[in-house]
Amino acid sequence: MSGEQILIIDDSREIVKHLTEHVLPTFGYKTLYAYDGQTGLARIREKKPDLVMLDFNLPEMTGLDVLQQMAQESISTPVILMTGYGSELSAIEAFRLGAKDYLIKPFTVDEVVETIDRALVETRLLHDKAELAEQLRRVKVEMSRQTHEMNTLFKIGKAITSLLSVHQVLDRVLEAATYLTDAEESHIWLADESGTRFSAYGKAGSEEGQAETVVLASDDSYLGEVVRQGRPFRQSQFTGNGLKLKLGAYARSVLCVPLKLHGVVIGALAVSNRIALRAFSKRDEFLLSFLADYAAIALENARVFQAADQALARKLDELRTLIEITRTITSTLDLDEVLHLAIKQIHQSWDVEVASLWWLDSARQSLSVLANIGTDTNILAKMEVPLGEGFVGTVAQTGKSIYTNDVPNHPLHYRRVDERTGFKTHSILCVPLIFRGQVVGALQLVNKRDDDFDERDVEQALSIAAAVAIATTNAMSFDEMDAREEL
Repeated sequence: MSGEQILIIDDSREIVKHLTEHVLPTFGYKTLYAYDGQTGLARIREKKPDLVMLDFNLPEMTGLDVLQQMAQESISTPVILMTGYGSELSAIEAFRLGAKDYLIKPFTVDEVVETIDRALVETRLLHDKAELAEQLRRVKVEMSRQTHEMNTLFKIGKAITSLLSVHQVLDRVLEAATYLTDAEESHIWLADESGTRFSAYGKAGSEEGQAETVVLASDDSYLGEVVRQGRPFRQSQFTGNGLKLKLGAYARSVLCVPLKLHGVVIGALAVSNRIALRAFSKRDEFLLSFLADYAAIALENARVFQAADQALARKLDELRTLIEITRTITSTLDLDEVLHLAIKQIHQSWDVEVASLWWLDSARQSLSVLANIGTDTNILAKMEVPLGEGFVGTVAQTGKSIYTNDVPNHPLHYRRVDERTGFKTHSILCVPLIFRGQVVGALQLVNKRDDDFDERDVEQALSIAAAVAIATTNAMSFDEMDAREEL
């Protein structure tokens, strides 16, 4: 361990010069020296070296006297006693007074280095232990902070997804965005039906959010970059006026993340600081992206709900089912419970014989069952469907939904599943599980009992799949974080 400071106390200027100029610096040690015991003690008290090399025969105050004084003052600095031949009894007395080791003059360079290493081993271990303890403390603090953030996001997400008014959702999301990132302002940009123009809804400080008439083309400013690339934008400029905003003002720092639904950008969520000279961090970006996932589903739920009327009874019933499923699966961060609740709710929502959740293993390029109702779970759990094969593999590869009411004659029919389970598949609906624009798995419904699958089933399944993908991914992330904390 280089960089340690060693104090040489010896009345021999030749030995001192040899050690401080030629030997110890070669091995990365810093050096101090003194030619008598009193000066040496003063250096020990003032400089607090990592090691003392102490000569036995010193003028006025011997090496043993120095050791005795160090013991009286409870100075724990390790000491190597340097003595001549025939002075082993002195070394024994030195050990009694706390010396770690001794060197008999004349000594070689190798003897010096080996003796120093032995004397410092305990100090180094204590240093490493203290450093490790501090690292563990920091990790524990960080894990505690992350756990708190995840729980806060979970509560916010649960509250937001329970709202059925678009304006209520917008208000809550904007309020949460400023709270999570400590921002001065927040805005949501929502796409029109064409997906080419965006309207702003903003909130400054504690003021109520107000819909603004500003309309921005998708190819303009940082918003256009976020929409086109589907990735967050984060920038600060603390000189001059700052960053020009399309709302007619300037900001010192801006963070903008996409709002995605079914892998499509439907808008953006942005926060900014007009006055505070504080840049948004990677952590702020993570928290805002997390919130945006919940916001997209909540907005979709609210929009669908508000668009329904009394004449669309079935549509309203489907919406209630979606809301209930979303509420249920977002009520916990336990992975097993999320999967159990999700597949149970999905199976109950459709009159189907089989419902299953398939998860993509990117490394193996295959999908396996996470949860299933309706077939032999033990058999199905042992199966893997290669990416690109069958309904599940094709949906996971393309990110596009597939349904058919004539499975036996469909070219994607993966007969191995039926052969292994003894099940006969007649109709099937399969939709992708998408998280932040990436396919992570697939939801599959088999053999609708009372009717054929249609486009309304696809729409409902996609909405549920979006909530399932977020809830499952969040639960997996929480499990991983919890496992790291336990370590």
